[in-house]
Amino acid sequence: MKKVTILLLFICLILQNGISQIESLQNHSDFVFISEFYPSFIQPCRVILEKKDNNFTLQIDQVFDRKHFKILDIANFKIENTDSLLIDRRYRQFYADSVFIKHLEKVEISKSDLQKFSDSFIAQDLTKQKSLLKEGILDGITIYFRFKNDLNDNHFSFRCPDPSDSSEFRIIKSLFYLFENSFKNQLTTNYIEHLKGYFDFGLLVKHISDDPLEYRFYDHLSANEADEFYKLMESIPLDKPIIFDFSNFSGMGTMFYDDFEDLIDENPNVYWLVNEYSIRQVKEIGVRKNRIFMDKKVLLKKIKNTP
Repeated sequence: MKKVTILLLFICLILQNGISQIESLQNHSDFVFISEFYPSFIQPCRVILEKKDNNFTLQIDQVFDRKHFKILDIANFKIENTDSLLIDRRYRQFYADSVFIKHLEKVEISKSDLQKFSDSFIAQDLTKQKSLLKEGILDGITIYFRFKNDLNDNHFSFRCPDPSDSSEFRIIKSLFYLFENSFKNQLTTNYIEHLKGYFDFGLLVKHISDDPLEYRFYDHLSANEADEFYKLMESIPLDKPIIFDFSNFSGMGTMFYDDFEDLIDENPNVYWLVNEYSIRQVKEIGVRKNRIFMDKKVLLKKIKNTP
């Protein structure tokens, strides 16, 4: 009987922990949750999730270091002191006294989306979250966080979190769920897709539509995603028009060329939406010129008018 009582008390504590986490986001008077992403090869960014006067907002800004980036149109930037960033002493040595901040987008968050965001890491308490430290990693990404409400002000950071870092990666997944379901501006979307490429989310492909069937490949395709890629290619029909959107695609290994070549040999109605970088690899695959487009409206018109 004593063991049963202890077990029930333990379950109650877990449930209370989860409920308090939701309440701290949904029902707390005010809070601010700041995430700063510092990837190796693209611009850093700052994302602010905030509750103020019972309104929930999500804002994303890019950070430019004046030492390493020439600002061409300073009117679209604001200048902030470096001390406003969450970076630690190791990162601070790479920054001057001030940085340029470029605003990308600010949106209101619905309570239902915030609820899903909270539910995804229900057993974690952001007011007590600890840092994840990894040594010996030269490239990758570091994320700095600050969670502040009227009772707590917690700072922590993650270095290259992956799925084996279960609690830390759960927070990253939750944030990207919120990003992808909130931001609508194409410039923001493109940036978020490249940022997502720094984490192990598997195959970076979105199913956009069924009529016509469209898949958006973004950021990169590597050997780590090969099995998922092969399954996708096996599932693609050979008797209907297909769009591969490579307009925000950085590149892939030539090991994937054969599968694309086999597909276009069997299905002549595969169309490609490209940018100035991805067009090179599409041409190397052997795609015909009249199947390559840089304007989606023109591409869709072509499909509509093709018997």
